[in-house]
Amino acid sequence: MLDDHLFNLDLEGWEASIAVENGRVKLKLLHGTYHEKFKEMRPGQAWLVKSEDEFYLKVVFSKTIELLEPNGKAIAVDVNENNVAFGLGDYITIIETGERAIRTTYFLKRRRLQSKLRLNEKPLLAKYRGREKRRIEYIYYKIANHIISEARKTRASTIILEDLKNIRKKVRFLKAINGRLSRWSFRKLQNVIGYKAKLAGLNVKYVDAKGTSSLCPVCGVKLSLNGHRLMRCPVC
Repeated sequence: MLDDHLFNLDLEGWEASIAVENGRVKLKLLHGTYHEKFKEMRPGQAWLVKSEDEFYLKVVFSKTIELLEPNGKAIAVDVNENNVAFGLGDYITIIETGERAIRTTYFLKRRRLQSKLRLNEKPLLAKYRGREKRRIEYIYYKIANHIISEARKTRASTIILEDLKNIRKKVRFLKAINGRLSRWSFRKLQNVIGYKAKLAGLNVKYVDAKGTSSLCPVCGVKLSLNGHRLMRCPVC
């Protein structure tokens, strides 16, 4: 790990200067067009990571963003296990994530691997975990960008998310369903949406989830509430 005084970045010449025992070492940074945006940001801590015969410099960047003044327009986002519904007023967009199928597929692959003794089980498990993580994160960032684009189009100043804290403690289903819900990373998706929203200058507000999902996000049918638990859609 490198504190900010142990390394310097020259993002115009794409070089890194890293302090070592007898002075400093200059390294040329391989980069792409994606990294151009970091020229506007301030570097913080960094990690020098070795992967096989290659070295990577992982840097934390920060940027000061001026948030928009609330104008009464907001995009409400309803995060579900297999889809995300969002919209302003009566206009609602529903995006199927396919997360349930992806999570279940990789869960079954890992369980099959662990059920039998194999020589190279750990590297294979790590490979599957990496693939699953990349597929899910790609979907999350794609959804977040879609929501931010909709907010800009409608000139909304705020993104509203549900406060889903302790949601797993509030539901009690069959073992298979509980396992499936435990693999659902709703907090990660909300963090991605919140991060992208703030980066775009939008306000992010969390509200109590109670009573917010009175309509089925798939077919729009009115759902009945039983105490604090949302009953299953009678159509879907």
